[in-house]
Amino acid sequence: MSTSSEGSPIPTPWPLHDPLALCSAIEAGQLDHDLSTVIAAINRRTAAIAAARTASALARLAIGTRVRLDQRVKPQYLRGELATVHDFDGDVVIVLLDRVVGRFSSRHVRCAPEVVELVQGT
Repeated sequence: MSTSSEGSPIPTPWPLHDPLALCSAIEAGQLDHDLSTVIAAINRRTAAIAAARTASALARLAIGTRVRLDQRVKPQYLRGELATVHDFDGDVVIVLLDRVVGRFSSRHVRCAPEVVELVQGT
């Protein structure tokens, strides 16, 4: 059971205090009648977490910010490339690479803000 900041237990209904019990119940078919509801809730929560990560990543960027494409960017040959934030398009950042790389002859790359890291002191 979880505890509050004062150290008192926070009551939680089963099986929230034991995620392994919840997984076991799902695997055993005990929640089959509610499985669609559980899946929908997990999908909504996963989407909310992803949206929060994207918003946080976008908040640290501004046009003109110097960045490096990290190890998660695709295609892989862009990994480690230096760029400058050029624009935003919804939840996507558009960077201008320092040099022509591969098929990116315009040097513009659209990518998730989570795959760029700030470059200090350049």
